[in-house]
Amino acid sequence: MNGSSRTAGLRRTTAGSLLAVMLASACTSSPSNATSAGSSPPPPVVAPASPLRSPIVFSRLLPGADEGDLYRIDPGRTDEQRIRSINEWTLSPDGQSFMGVVLGPDGRLTTAIFKANGSAYHVLPIPDPTLQIGYGSWSPDGSRIASEAWDDDNPERIGIYSRRSSDGGGLIRLTDAGTRRDYPIPPPAFSSDGMKLLFFRPHAKGETGDSAPLNLFVVDADGGGLLRLTPRGMTSSFIWAGSTVSWSPDGTEVAFVASRGSFWENRSRSVYVVGADGSGLRRIGPRGDIYDASWSPDGRWIAFTMASGRIRWDAQHPLQLFLMHSDGSGVVQLTFANDGLFSLGPKWSPDSSQLLLARGGGDETMTDIWSVDIDGSDLYPITHAPAGYAFAWLAADGV
Repeated sequence: MNGSSRTAGLRRTTAGSLLAVMLASACTSSPSNATSAGSSPPPPVVAPASPLRSPIVFSRLLPGADEGDLYRIDPGRTDEQRIRSINEWTLSPDGQSFMGVVLGPDGRLTTAIFKANGSAYHVLPIPDPTLQIGYGSWSPDGSRIASEAWDDDNPERIGIYSRRSSDGGGLIRLTDAGTRRDYPIPPPAFSSDGMKLLFFRPHAKGETGDSAPLNLFVVDADGGGLLRLTPRGMTSSFIWAGSTVSWSPDGTEVAFVASRGSFWENRSRSVYVVGADGSGLRRIGPRGDIYDASWSPDGRWIAFTMASGRIRWDAQHPLQLFLMHSDGSGVVQLTFANDGLFSLGPKWSPDSSQLLLARGGGDETMTDIWSVDIDGSDLYPITHAPAGYAFAWLAADGV
């Protein structure tokens, strides 16, 4: 994803709420809608059913908005439950808490944490007088957060830092970005055992943007064992709302999308799988204009998006959603271009039976959230307000 796409949500509008209040008022005050004596009351309004089998959370960003609202939708439902406003959020592995990027009391960027229902909001202090802390990822046990960080007065301090989620303390520097900038991959950046962290670093010296061609690195959770995973001469990148990199469920391998040369100039890309120790690099599946590589929780599938016809993504050849096994076999297509929509950013349900994805008609920053079963059935629009979305499945035990 690019820099703008990682900003979650918008300032919540009230037009819909006001309209609902006006309609409710009209219904209760209109004689024609009054219930006569002895008649049955009208049935309650029930939200349409959806095929969702697990709860989801998402934020919505409209053009010109600078803050987002988080929402929740429960299984089988379509009604949106507002949680609270926040920017650049991530969900804890157990589904119990969110964190977001906020301005602290002294005007520096830091992290706010709150419960999945929006309660217990608190801002983590920064145990450093000048550091600013941005977007980050939870450790698997939720005890630590690894985030991009920098010092406006000292560019040599830029890198990824880890600290406790409980009180913001225990600050550890994990990487030194030098003249570049380091970015944890979209969550989960930590391996399943919490021992390693994946991050992107711009390919070019002096480059700090996360939308530039990037190299993929892995580092130990204590800052040791730095290793580049993208081969020399190849680059990857962030994709808006996407997942160009993901861990295997057991944390021993990594799937990533890469191309030879510049990621944005060479649209003949592939998915690669490599061991977390850098061994066993292999290309899997088709070549094409590919944008995602998301490993299923049960380890059976890798979801990826590719331009139809395996050629450059354009209006006639929009991105579509595919699945394949981790050895590149069994490629199946789940979405098609017959409705003129592209598909992007697949996110797996906890039981690996469904995916969420962004779908839109032209502008990749103006989409809706859809769901689909892994056999391609029940392709369903969850939202009906084109915008910039960030979304995730909520763990079953999330509040």
